[in-house]
Amino acid sequence: MLDNNALVAAATPVFLVMIAAEAWLAHRRRIEAYSLADSLTSMACGIWTVTLEVFTKSAMLLAYGWVFSHLSLWESAPGAVWTWAWSFVAFDFVYYWAHRWSHEINFLWAVHSPHHQSEEFNLTTALRQGAFQDLFHAPLFMVLALLGCPPGVFIIQLTLSKFYQFWIHTRLIGRVPLIEGILNTPSAHRVHHAVNDVYLDRNYAGTLMIWDRLFGTYIEEGEQCVYGVRKGGPGWNAVWAQFAWPAVMWRDAVRATRWSDKLSLWFRHTGWRPADLAAADPWPPFTLPAGRLYTATRATAGGQRWTIAALLAFAAAVVMQNQLIAHAALLSMPARLALVAAVTAALLLVAYCLQPAAPSAASAPARTPAS
Repeated sequence: MLDNNALVAAATPVFLVMIAAEAWLAHRRRIEAYSLADSLTSMACGIWTVTLEVFTKSAMLLAYGWVFSHLSLWESAPGAVWTWAWSFVAFDFVYYWAHRWSHEINFLWAVHSPHHQSEEFNLTTALRQGAFQDLFHAPLFMVLALLGCPPGVFIIQLTLSKFYQFWIHTRLIGRVPLIEGILNTPSAHRVHHAVNDVYLDRNYAGTLMIWDRLFGTYIEEGEQCVYGVRKGGPGWNAVWAQFAWPAVMWRDAVRATRWSDKLSLWFRHTGWRPADLAAADPWPPFTLPAGRLYTATRATAGGQRWTIAALLAFAAAVVMQNQLIAHAALLSMPARLALVAAVTAALLLVAYCLQPAAPSAASAPARTPAS
């Protein structure tokens, strides 16, 4: 965990510089790639994810260490080049299936969908993570422990995979010569984030595109990508974003007549609904939007003071989250919980300052089923 924190701390300034550079370059090229509310929400998702990982990632690593120590088939030496080579390929393979199933299975989509809710596609989108995603992927990661990948090597492979995927969230880079179709690139990942019919369920790779090619999910970028999710508007609430799809599933589970449907719904294909509910309360068909659906904020009608308040609340969340991460090992449990609560409250305040006071069809049309 210390290695992971050190890597995150070292990379954060680099991420911020790259975001600033992309925003400047997009402005120079007159490309509308950024909006303040969307970028704040994406970064707020990242802040809340890292905040909760003080607990969730620690639990995952404890479980991983136990499996490695007691159940592994053999134990690879952490300092050997071969260990890093085979574990990189193995991790990328496991990541492919974890990512793919996160799009194909309802309860896994619930923890992954926050990453796709943005209608923008820029470097801040890379920070819009599902706060519980790694925890739900943990059973799959245990395969690496069984194969003998040391815990320290695993956490660095996980972190470096996320770091690699940061730069591919951009519209400013076209096809990349030599590596296109071999490694994950901005072009390949734009396809993955698009809601166009032709692009659905494609390009799941973390780093190596070989898995998509082997399992028939690779496609090259063609028609212009439209970003977001098909069900539910993105909104500006980074905390509620983590629970939006579970809330939709819960509502259907409660209303379902048969107990088998109430239980199986969570494990069915993403978007599956019991037949009786689909007939009695059908979701309208999805129509590909011509542009962004969600643009209004409280500042639209209430003045720029709401934007300033959102920025101040966001800055407070950043400071408190930094204190939590930097001193987590030294803080008591009540102190850690207090900081988590404070960060959460600050992010909810950001959402309140951004969310339109009176949402309208123009500012937040339902993409169905949740707006």
